This record gives sequence, structure tokens and C-alpha cells, in this order.
Amino acid sequence: MASSCQRCGAALNIGASSCPSCGAPVAPAAQPSNIISALCYLGFAITGIIFLLVEPYNRDEDVRFHARQSIALSVAWIAFSIVMGVLIAVLPGPLSHLFIMLNRLGDLALAILWLFLVYQGYIGNRFRVPVLADWADAVPF
Repeated sequence: MASSCQRCGAALNIGASSCPSCGAPVAPAAQPSNIISALCYLGFAITGIIFLLVEPYNRDEDVRFHARQSIALSVAWIAFSIVMGVLIAVLPGPLSHLFIMLNRLGDLALAILWLFLVYQGYIGNRFRVPVLADWADAVPF
């Protein structure tokens, strides 16, 4: 099925990397496994676990990588939230306010990382979060 150029509307051949008429680059269509890789992150650990169990996705190494990394990111985020919550609860006033701010900054950073990983899964890139990817590789399934 041929598509058309977004810039000039000319017909494009399947697999074309640029428009034959105007030379504009053509974005490759997302592959089904790329979409599933991105979906692994959307439901945090729940979708990661689901795609590790559902056939045929549990045999796709890209999907398995993103599912395991999604689970590791979810566990790390929960652990971070618990530690910060305990520190905020037990520390006195000024220190508590400092950790509230650090908690918010940490949540923002983790949310940006999460969005970045969704995008990386969608474009088919296996971006390895330094410590989390190592944890994910250690998962036996």
C-alpha cells in the first residue's frame, strides 16, 4: 500500500526513505513490535508483566527488553516514593520541606525518563537506563 508525501503529496513507494518528487525524508512506519514496546511502559509494571506473558510478544526480544525495563523502572519509582515518604514523615519541619521538594523533583525526573522510554520503545531503540537495564537483564523470565 503506497502512501503520500506529507510535504508535497506525491505518491511514495513502499519502503521509500525520501520523496522522489521533493526529496523530503519519509518517517518509517512504526512496526507492531515497536508499538507494543512503547505500550510496555504505559501501564508501568502491569503492562510489562502482561507482555512478558502474552504470546507472540513474549518471544520478541525487543518487547521482552522493554517489558523487563518497565518493571524495573516501576519498582525503582515505588521504592523512591516509599523512601521519600518515610523521610518526609520522620524529619522535622525544615528538613521535611527540603525532602518534599526533592521528592517532587525526583518524580518529575522519573516522569520525563518514563516518557523518553515510551518514545524510545516506539522508535525501536533499546535505550538502556544504566542501573535499571542491568536489573532487568537479571530477571530470569
